[in-house]
Amino acid sequence: MMNIHFVDIGFSNYVEASKILTVNRPESSPMKRVVQHARENGNFLDLTQGKKTRSIITQKGENGIVVTASAIQPATIVDRIKRTQLSKGVVERTEGEIIETIKS
Repeated sequence: MMNIHFVDIGFSNYVEASKILTVNRPESSPMKRVVQHARENGNFLDLTQGKKTRSIITQKGENGIVVTASAIQPATIVDRIKRTQLSKGVVERTEGEIIETIKS
């Protein structure tokens, strides 16, 4: 059985952690071009709830790359991904028996 782990990217919006490719700041010219291209192709999700865009998340999608805007700082999203991976590791180590408990 495969476990799917989601990451909160702000305002109770979640993305699947295993599909995230990059988490970037939106200010650079290359990222602005990526966002514009995604908007034109219908592969852009604005999940900022009208707030300032603080990170751009690129993800694997069924129809190519999906670009998502979030109002959460990139470092915060990366920390949440790390916590998701840590909890996944605990689950994998504790299948069958509890071998080790990690306190966060």
